[in-house]
Amino acid sequence: MSNDLPNDLDVEYELTRFVRRVRARSLRQIPEIHPSLDYGQFLFLIAICDAPEGIRGSELAEGLGVHKSTASRAIAALEKLGLVARVPDPDDGRAQLLVAEPEARAKLEAYRKRSHQRFSAIISGWTDEDITTFARSLARLNDAAEQIP
Repeated sequence: MSNDLPNDLDVEYELTRFVRRVRARSLRQIPEIHPSLDYGQFLFLIAICDAPEGIRGSELAEGLGVHKSTASRAIAALEKLGLVARVPDPDDGRAQLLVAEPEARAKLEAYRKRSHQRFSAIISGWTDEDITTFARSLARLNDAAEQIP
């Protein structure tokens, strides 16, 4: 099988177009979580919420592919906004874990629910096979992208 993309199908352009649309919608909706929350901080908040037992700042930076100083600034901002707290790491008394405050977690869950409803509306005309194929292909794309530096 050839790895060349068809001339009439610009996958990267279509992905970029979709990501821009999702980001624009997110920018309109994240003030519902906190009026001072910016998009970069929002991405950190998602990662912290997705680690219900907590996550170290260094793990967060590595997972998001950012420098530790960038993570440190975002974490400090999230703490100042009252969205994130530090708790002792039960495995290492010297370390701390970041956890989302319950209200932040609830607001993010409400955001995600609205987002999922919107996406469901977008694909409402698709067959079950279309959705399954798309989901598997997207997962495959992400898995492959993680393997290439």
